[in-house]
Amino acid sequence: MSIRVSFQPSGIDGGAPAGELLLETARRLGARIGASCGGRGKCRSCAIRLEGDHLPEASAPDREVFSAAELESGWRRACQTRISQSCRVHVSARTHGAAVMHGQAMTATRVGIAEPVAASGLGLAVDLGTTNLAASLIDLETGAVVAQAALENPQAIYGGDVISRGGRALRDPEAAGELRRLAVTAIAALAHTVTGGRPETVHHLAVVGNSVMQHLLLGLAVEGLVKAPYRPLLSEAHDRPAEDFGLAPGARLHVGPNIAGFVGSDHVAALLDVLDSEPQGCWALLDIGTNTEISLFRDGRLVSASCPSGPAFEGGALTCGMRAAPGAVERVRIHGDRADFGVIGDADPVGLCGSGVLSLMAELRKAGIVDRRGRLGGDHPLVRERGHVREVVLAGEAETGGPPVTFTQADIRNVQLAKAAIRAGLDLMLEHEGIGPAALDRVLVAGAFGKYIDLGDAVAIGMLPDLEAGRFSQLGNAAGAGVGRMLACHGARRRAGEIARTAHHLDLGARPDFQKRFIARMGL
Repeated sequence: MSIRVSFQPSGIDGGAPAGELLLETARRLGARIGASCGGRGKCRSCAIRLEGDHLPEASAPDREVFSAAELESGWRRACQTRISQSCRVHVSARTHGAAVMHGQAMTATRVGIAEPVAASGLGLAVDLGTTNLAASLIDLETGAVVAQAALENPQAIYGGDVISRGGRALRDPEAAGELRRLAVTAIAALAHTVTGGRPETVHHLAVVGNSVMQHLLLGLAVEGLVKAPYRPLLSEAHDRPAEDFGLAPGARLHVGPNIAGFVGSDHVAALLDVLDSEPQGCWALLDIGTNTEISLFRDGRLVSASCPSGPAFEGGALTCGMRAAPGAVERVRIHGDRADFGVIGDADPVGLCGSGVLSLMAELRKAGIVDRRGRLGGDHPLVRERGHVREVVLAGEAETGGPPVTFTQADIRNVQLAKAAIRAGLDLMLEHEGIGPAALDRVLVAGAFGKYIDLGDAVAIGMLPDLEAGRFSQLGNAAGAGVGRMLACHGARRRAGEIARTAHHLDLGARPDFQKRFIARMGL
């Protein structure tokens, strides 16, 4: 028996077989629902509210996640709900926003074109991130950045991290094809936006991303990246016709080179940008995201590694996590028994984005609400017990107009895991080179998350070393700047290849001391 399902606010409507998981229905119909954990019931990112004459009974796991009042109002998780009758599905504002966002994809307004790829025309430079895509339209004659836009990666419905997506692609060839289609469609949407609806004017496309993102885009098998020893099929730069993106006839696609493992061409692009301004000294570059990449430069030697930090700092895998969008809490300050917070867009609070998560963690620790081991105390007015869940209530139902914005003990653990992976990675890289944090002249923090965080909060929870503030720099999307240069200039492409070939890859997962250091860095 087929039933009708209507998703709001997207307006997507379609049929579904009775008994199908609602998350699978959304995937099949193209409705946008986040699934940071890949639909395994480990988070609340796929929260939805059902409307209909007969709501499906809540699953046992959902009864642990939602209050009785929320369940009565129709709140469920899409990955835990099987539909049996026609219904309307209201997707949480934390998860439905896949619209193109206008804004800066790179900090530069012009790229160098000493050896231009083309004498004239337009090119599109794309940073294909696990969480977001960022694109810049560039005049290939002058190097001017004409327009920029960003888009949440629609592949998130298959999981918030590369291992979830790669594992799904490995198990299910149809999902692999769908993951590729989603990436291509997202890039095409960005091309349509930045050209004002004229993507056929784009003759060159350059894309960088981590190794898994690149393999999925190119339709390559991901088995070597999902299973040890984590070796990509393709490491060198790759050029092919850009046939699937709706661009100009004969348009060309250039995909940047990887270093090794999960250190992909996005990090090569960031290094390409940074090495121009930091050619000497001793510095560390951290591109913080779902897959954090770290490089250490000292005396002309470059060492690179990746850390599986997960999506917590990009709002994923948390009870009320979300991307940086209107309604996201981006800053928190705790004063006695109350919390003050800043919200993007001056809107009602809906969830926590990455900078808000980091800010809240630092404030909870400073206020003594969370101890050094990450244990959440129960004797503070902001803390409540709900069933078996202890949580901080940042904003109640009266403030949100819906479910409260909360931060649970499990969320705290997820953030500890993320920050411990990053700090342990940096520690071991420094030890590998025989130096300590004090030897660093500069600590360069890149990525969309890195641009907006309060570095003092990152130091306070032990994610970054305690150094003088003047040694830190926040770069924004350095990968976006680097891929812009790869798009426009043959010399930049050669330099990127040289960086990828000469960088020494440090496989942190293979080090016997990584787990010990990781555990040691869990403390706050």
